[in-house]
Amino acid sequence: MLAAILKDLEGQPSILHLLRSYQGKLEKDALPGNPWLAKLAWLFKHGQAINLNGHHYGITLVLKQGDYPFGGILNLLWGQTVGPVSPWAGKSFKLAAKATLTRYTEGAEAGKLPTFRGINCFNRVARSFWNTTGIEFMTFWVGLKDAPPSERKRYGYERKGGFFIARAAESVDPMNAGKKVLQLNYRWPKLGNPPPLSYLIDELVEIADGLYLGQLLFAADILTAYEPHRPSADYKYANWGYFLLMDGAWHRRGTL
Repeated sequence: MLAAILKDLEGQPSILHLLRSYQGKLEKDALPGNPWLAKLAWLFKHGQAINLNGHHYGITLVLKQGDYPFGGILNLLWGQTVGPVSPWAGKSFKLAAKATLTRYTEGAEAGKLPTFRGINCFNRVARSFWNTTGIEFMTFWVGLKDAPPSERKRYGYERKGGFFIARAAESVDPMNAGKKVLQLNYRWPKLGNPPPLSYLIDELVEIADGLYLGQLLFAADILTAYEPHRPSADYKYANWGYFLLMDGAWHRRGTL
């Protein structure tokens, strides 16, 4: 697989541009067995665990559709979120104080490892009907709030929503059992995320300095109440897609 990825990289200015090319191919075909999905899975499997702090810009690579519980809602959300001009613009992380962890995890997270409270960021592109429709749909469903003027000016996003608690952990993905990742957990009830976000865990690894590959994992078992110490296998997590996060240097490089 590495040889195939290196072959794909030939003629590309960077790995970011390579992943953008995969994104274009996956927009046409994201069915199981697709070679581009297999390459993203390989890159994730060989990525390195990291911690993130501050704002990171985001790109959706592929979001799958399917017949899992909440499949219809997820498909509708994905149709609005991915669209020709996606409103999703990245994620922001802030080191969480012990009092914050106690509030949102009811003491289950004690901050023994660096632990962060994070949120997703969304941008409005007025000229794009799909973008405007998407962000209004997400505002209604997820409860997005306006970003402070200082953040709008510095990072470009306009709304925020979808909270998570992030720290180093082992992957809940059966295909990556035991792998160290940065886990972004939306499942804590006190975060107030509506379904289907309340069944979501994101995982992130670093694939190049300042460039991070993420995967979305939704629980197929929605009837079993979330308990942090319960084996992840009980929830039957399934991969629903991949995304990128990047620092400012990669963001500037990708917009040239």
